[in-house]
Amino acid sequence: MRLLHASLRQVRLHQHLELRFDPHFTLLGGANEAGKSTVVEALHKVLFLRASATGRAVDELRSRLHSGLPEIAVGFEAAGARWELRKRFSGASGTCQLGSDGGVALQGAAAEEQLARLLGVEGPIEGRRHGQLPQRWGHLWVRQGESGSNLLAGPGEAYDLKSLVQQLQLRGAAAALESPLDRLVGEQLQARLDLQFTATGKVKAGSPLAEARQRCQEAHSALEQAQGHRAELESAMEQLQRIGARLQAIDTVERPRLRRASQLAGQLRLRQAQIGPLQQQFAQLELALAEQQALQQQGLNLEAQQQAWQQQLASLLEEQTTHQAGCRAGELALLELDGQQRELAGRLELAQQLLDLASLEEEARQLNAHQQQFEQLQRDAQLCKQRLLELAPIDQETVRALRQAEQQLAQAQARSQAMATAVALLDADQAVTVGGQPLLPGETLQLSRAAELSIGSGVRLRISPGGGKANLEAAEALEARAQSLLNLQQQAGVGSSEAAEQIAGQRQELERELARLRQAAGAIPWSRLSEQIGALEPRRERLLRHLDRHRQLRLAIAQEEGLPDQRESLESWLDALRHQSSQAGLLRQQLEAGLQARRQQLADRIAACSQLERQLAELGGSLAPLKQRQLALEKLHGTQAALAADLEHRRQELHIQAGELDELQESLRELLPEACAASQPAHGKENWIEELIQQLDAEKDGLLTSRGQNEQLCLSHSVEDPAAAVEQCLARLESAQGEREAIERQTLALQILQSLFHKARQEFSQRYREPLEEAIGPYLEDLGSRDQQVRLDFDPKRGFGDFELQQGMQRYGFEQLSGGMREQLATALRLALAEVLLPGYDGCLPLIFDDAFTNSDPRRLGGLHRMLGRGLAKGAQIILLSCNPADYQEFATKNGSVITLP
Repeated sequence: MRLLHASLRQVRLHQHLELRFDPHFTLLGGANEAGKSTVVEALHKVLFLRASATGRAVDELRSRLHSGLPEIAVGFEAAGARWELRKRFSGASGTCQLGSDGGVALQGAAAEEQLARLLGVEGPIEGRRHGQLPQRWGHLWVRQGESGSNLLAGPGEAYDLKSLVQQLQLRGAAAALESPLDRLVGEQLQARLDLQFTATGKVKAGSPLAEARQRCQEAHSALEQAQGHRAELESAMEQLQRIGARLQAIDTVERPRLRRASQLAGQLRLRQAQIGPLQQQFAQLELALAEQQALQQQGLNLEAQQQAWQQQLASLLEEQTTHQAGCRAGELALLELDGQQRELAGRLELAQQLLDLASLEEEARQLNAHQQQFEQLQRDAQLCKQRLLELAPIDQETVRALRQAEQQLAQAQARSQAMATAVALLDADQAVTVGGQPLLPGETLQLSRAAELSIGSGVRLRISPGGGKANLEAAEALEARAQSLLNLQQQAGVGSSEAAEQIAGQRQELERELARLRQAAGAIPWSRLSEQIGALEPRRERLLRHLDRHRQLRLAIAQEEGLPDQRESLESWLDALRHQSSQAGLLRQQLEAGLQARRQQLADRIAACSQLERQLAELGGSLAPLKQRQLALEKLHGTQAALAADLEHRRQELHIQAGELDELQESLRELLPEACAASQPAHGKENWIEELIQQLDAEKDGLLTSRGQNEQLCLSHSVEDPAAAVEQCLARLESAQGEREAIERQTLALQILQSLFHKARQEFSQRYREPLEEAIGPYLEDLGSRDQQVRLDFDPKRGFGDFELQQGMQRYGFEQLSGGMREQLATALRLALAEVLLPGYDGCLPLIFDDAFTNSDPRRLGGLHRMLGRGLAKGAQIILLSCNPADYQEFATKNGSVITLP
């Protein structure tokens, strides 16, 4: 749906205002109180308010300055045709006319219904329901002061939720809305779970699950207690056996073994005192040899690293040369691409001007066709009027009067004949006269009054019919009816009612044809046809002057590839040029990015080379002290070969001493296997074996005490059968666990089912909101920030909501944003909604912004222009009203037209 033009008469301060909208962008500028908002309200009400509405909605349109009732006309494209709508708001007598270039001409209720179908709404709004007007196309009609409001906070009718869902479904968003059965299933699942759990997710006290778990816990505690008693009895009996065996081992084995171990420990301490100095000397020699070897290896490593860094430096220098050559090649490619883009810009401008010229010619043909059609309708109407003048002025009332007079005459004749006397002459040889009139043989004469009958010259008779006065009255009535019929026939100029009815039918048919011609003429915007046709020639001259600037380019294109001359081919050519321009822009971005990467890589290589050179210098400084340390060690300990020989001699001596020590340790280990190492006595004491003897005595005392305790425990636990008690408790536990597991399985099944149900609901919601979020994203990027994203929520019953803006890691609700950001975010939402809804409205929808960016700072104007440009590219028609038109003058000049209100 696309707005073409509008006309306002007697609407507030506008006595007569004509507007023509650009197919893409129209800037309507004017100072405050110039009537901009009046234009917005008039366009809205002519589309959605019934012409016969009364009350406040119509009173707000009436002018206090000019006489007359509000009359609004608008032209628009919809359903593949051009339509002309005209409404006169005069209360109950209001009129509505709707016509198309396809010959459709409707009035009244039929026109209102067809208009509603074209706009995709249920029907026109009555005056008593004028509060519903702001919800009609609220997502497209942005009134003054409402640009920063949250569109999604209101009802779904405010942003055409039904059509939006349909378009999202066509995009593959979802298959169907949530049904009442789905909601009932969700409520029943929650009710079943509420019996078991609190609102915080804990098991509810007194619930079946809590009681089952309590019974299970009690049975488990009883089982543990019975098993504990049994285990204590078994453990006590086993402990008694172990204590008896241990006491016997202490007396017969442990004490003799410890006495022998004490003797071996004395010999071991003596040998350890002899081997200690030898081990210390050997360790010092090992450290010296290890230091010499480490210094030698460190020197070799530094030399290898020095050689590797030198090779790396040479490689970096080669890469630096390669990147320098790549930078030069990228700069040359950018210069070449600049030339191609300039040529494409010229072709784009030429293609647009040729397309504008073709559109102008098409408009001229349409206007001339309208003019010819109107002139033909005028000629047909004049012919109908002439034929009406030629016919007698007979209508249906005249026909009815003639038919009634004929019926009355027939009734009078029948009554007169019924009361008259019939005289029939069968045969006569003399002349017979009745009332002075001859009566021939074979004739019959009806007499309604007295008459004289003469036969020859000698016979005279008087014949008087019966009925007396009534007969006379019937005769007079017959004459009166005949005279009345004759008068009517003379007035109408016809001989019968059938002839009169034929003439009346002809007049009625001509009058209907004349009314049809007038109606068809009313659907044609004839009042400004001549003015519009006259305005085409200056526009054509301006276009031709612009085209003359590209004469050389036109000749070159015509010679190379042929210049398109049809509108369809021009549009295809323009689309192809735009695609080429876009591809060239993308290529330029790629080349610039590649050049920047090359330059960065070159800088990285230069920095790496400098760093390697510094590291090589530092490495050379580290090698000299290392060699000096090696010479000092050789002077102190000798060479590595001499040091290794001395070390080997001392190792052999230590080996002999260690063998003797190992033999003593092995003998001691055989006696005391629990000792970890005889050379490291516990706690560093030499009398550790004596301590073991004392520990053994203490262990014996403890064992005797423990034996008495275990014997007492066995006596106390033998009163009842512990095994039988365990079996009984185990049976009760299994029963309680079975009951608990059944309830837990049922509850878990309900939780899993509810989780799957919630997951399906969430996925269902995401399939609606994700396409809409993706549609809003590019508009936010046009504002200049790429780390901004919107977040929406969708509920099948309430529609979209929870409109939030995410900036980095932070989320902000719509009401938390600044006034300017709310305006810009709401604009992005409206443009995205229009983009989604476009397929349902012939690929175009009009968006009207009435001073919508009063809170946006001048730095955001560029971003707003890019947002509006993206909306135009998607197919939207934008009409922007502003009291500061200079902010959008350049954008309007590039993308559409400018209208200035006085």
